[in-house]
This record gives sequence, structure tokens and C-alpha cells, in this order.
Amino acid sequence: MQKRKEVSKIMKAFTLILTFSIIVILSHATPTLLTRFKPQMNQSSALDDVQPQNVAERNCNYMVTIKTSCHSPRRTNDKITVLFGDFKHFVPIRTPKMNSNSKRFERCTTTKFKLLGSCLNKLCRLYVIRSGSDGWMPEYVTVDDYKNTPISIYFSTFFPDDGAGYGLNFCYED
Repeated sequence: MQKRKEVSKIMKAFTLILTFSIIVILSHATPTLLTRFKPQMNQSSALDDVQPQNVAERNCNYMVTIKTSCHSPRRTNDKITVLFGDFKHFVPIRTPKMNSNSKRFERCTTTKFKLLGSCLNKLCRLYVIRSGSDGWMPEYVTVDDYKNTPISIYFSTFFPDDGAGYGLNFCYED
């Protein structure tokens, strides 16, 4: 009986130490929360084509890949805007209008856009803006400038239609 009480005390102490250890470890974990960005662009303009704004004189190629989540609605009429940039510049991209037979942004699909736009330095900012009531949900968005490591964001979560861009800013001054 005495041994049982000692074992019970040891187990309680072990459980307490383990619990505090887990709390300490999790409190030092780096959060990967999305940041909000309020873009300074006209959200009401409807572009028929992908049109980056000019931020430099040279033109460079970009590939924007958008994977729609399998938790997204089957189809969407939401307007999707992608903002990407380097430390100093942003390139806003309004995705092209889709006809009724388009498979773009359907649930579980991947859509790619090849762009010719102003050259940027190393890409370090990427945001997505959703405007509409369908509740479209991206799984991930990747932008490749063909000269640096592509920049990607993994969402798989709903974000509101509040005019803000949701994404990440990896920019820092050298």
C-alpha cells in the first residue's frame, strides 16, 4: 500500500513536470500567422487581363500559381487579387474574368498565370485579397520570378471579404 502511494506521488510529479515542459516548449514556438495588409488600390476596377503596374523600366517573367482548397465552394464568382513585391514595390494582379465554362478556382484545382511585368528585386511580400460572397478559399499561392526561390503562402483557411490582403511579409533591409 505504501509503495502505491509513492508511485502515485511520483506519477503526479512527473505529469506536472511534463505539462510545464510542454507549455514552455509551445510558448517558444514561432507563430506562422498570416498578416493583414490594407492595399492602396482601386478594388472596384474590373480588369479583363492580368495587368501589373509599372514599377521599373525592364520587363520580367512571373508565374503565379493558385491552388484552390478542397474545402472551398465548388465554384466561385469572387474577385481574386494577388499582390506581390520586393522591399520597395508591389505588383497588384487582378485575376482575369472567367467565363461560365472556366475551371479556374474550382474546388481542388490549380490555376497558373504567366505574367510579363516590371522587374523586381528578390520577392519577399505576397498577399491575397478576396472580394465577394462565395467564400473562396485558397490552399496555397506561389509566385516565381525564375531567378530567385519562389515565394509561397499556405492558407487552407477562410479569410474575410474586408478589403484587406492576407499573406506574409518576409522583407527586411539588407
